[in-house]
Amino acid sequence: MTGEGVLEKFESYARFHHEFSLRDFRNRCCPEEELGPLLVALLPTLSRLSFGWRGTGRDYWVFGISPRKPLILSPSSALALTGQIRQGLEFERLQDLTQHYIENKTGKSWDDPLVLQRIRTGIMQQKGQYWSGKDSRRIVYRKGYAVLAYLAYHAPVYFTQFQYAFLMLIKDGLIPHNARILDIGSGPGVVSLAISAISRALPEFSAELFALERSEEFHECYRYFISQFPGKESGITAYPVINGDLRDIKTLLLPSSVDLIVLQNVTNELVQETPEQRSEYLKQASRILAPNGCMIIIEPAELRNSTELRKMVRAATGPDLQIHSPCTSIGKRRCAAEQCWSFVQKPSIPPTRLMQALAGDHDAFRFLNTDIKFSYAVLVKDDRKRHCFSPERGSSFTRLSSLSRMLGKKVRVIGALMSGDLGDRRNHVFLFCDGTSRQPVYAILPHFHVSPMNQELLTLPYSSILEITDALVRFNKKYRSWNIFLTRNSFVTPVCRASD
Repeated sequence: MTGEGVLEKFESYARFHHEFSLRDFRNRCCPEEELGPLLVALLPTLSRLSFGWRGTGRDYWVFGISPRKPLILSPSSALALTGQIRQGLEFERLQDLTQHYIENKTGKSWDDPLVLQRIRTGIMQQKGQYWSGKDSRRIVYRKGYAVLAYLAYHAPVYFTQFQYAFLMLIKDGLIPHNARILDIGSGPGVVSLAISAISRALPEFSAELFALERSEEFHECYRYFISQFPGKESGITAYPVINGDLRDIKTLLLPSSVDLIVLQNVTNELVQETPEQRSEYLKQASRILAPNGCMIIIEPAELRNSTELRKMVRAATGPDLQIHSPCTSIGKRRCAAEQCWSFVQKPSIPPTRLMQALAGDHDAFRFLNTDIKFSYAVLVKDDRKRHCFSPERGSSFTRLSSLSRMLGKKVRVIGALMSGDLGDRRNHVFLFCDGTSRQPVYAILPHFHVSPMNQELLTLPYSSILEITDALVRFNKKYRSWNIFLTRNSFVTPVCRASD
């Protein structure tokens, strides 16, 4: 274990050397240290000081990283890119490469009946593992057809899903022009491929991509896709996959000064750990973030994973790691994460040719995966928030934690829209949160009460902050939740509009 004295010596040495050999530093300041473990121990210090490293045979070259400005998109560019993603940005290219990979891997045509049947079996096995009991659920990707099943069923959705997520990070000003990005639990590389697709649409953007993955089968798949997909014109530099597991992150030789860490559909597979235990991995991972870096965790939208994500993030936050989005705490109390089933929904993708071949003429629902719904959290090391909002001093509004005292009365409330429309033809229903309530709160707008004064509720993007005035407080005994019931005379006023 490298001591504090060595870290202090390194910090002092780095002040006077913009580039240097780690071996030279070791020989001068701590000759008893081994180079590999020394570099692992120095990663947080390198990141804090904005230094990177690269291997040079038996040595490591340490170099300073110049400050980078955020990538800023004009409203028209952001709108155009959103439209490209909805139309299937590089979607056809992903389909073609998937089919070619299946043929290279199996030696048969991608739509060979035997190949399709084995992929179907792999998909059904993964579904069974996912929906089994919490303590026994474990999804493995050690065999070839397990990876092909992932490519067929999950990869198309996750590819488009992360394009939306990455564009959201750009709009929030969290991604620099030339970014260093680490994808933890990379699988076949859908995050890297999504970023590559974005980079081709944004010539002013470039990125160094790093990946951490424990499955050797996924390593092979990642190498194939990342060698074929980006193209020289994309501005992408992709490094070989690092073999390892999130749970061993303290001992792994990872990149330093990372601008973005991605964990997409990773932490929900750590079924033996509690959300509080998983939060420790987030804290350890955050130590290699650059001073202005961020981390995004994305999980499936279903109830268990969505609420466990909130509990894990709440346990991870503290002086060194804060929530940037989507949550906005308007009050000082911390909300009940275990009650927070919050997710974002985007337009569905079309089924791929492979999905259609797998579906055939029967049981199509088993093999068509096209919905994009996901829960996410963005964490930063400083106090940046998507919405820097605090109510005016002396303003009178009802905290959602105080709704029990206002039952049957009309209120003025301020909070964030934390869902899409969860309702039906009769009622529009939205999860509503100000960070104070211990029970779920929903804004309810009956269809027949939609009016020019409140209709903006139906168009505001996820995580926008809004004010609702002259709405009635009700309590739903069946679901033990509070309802803010709007009438045609209720006002909805946007306070901070999130990017769509």
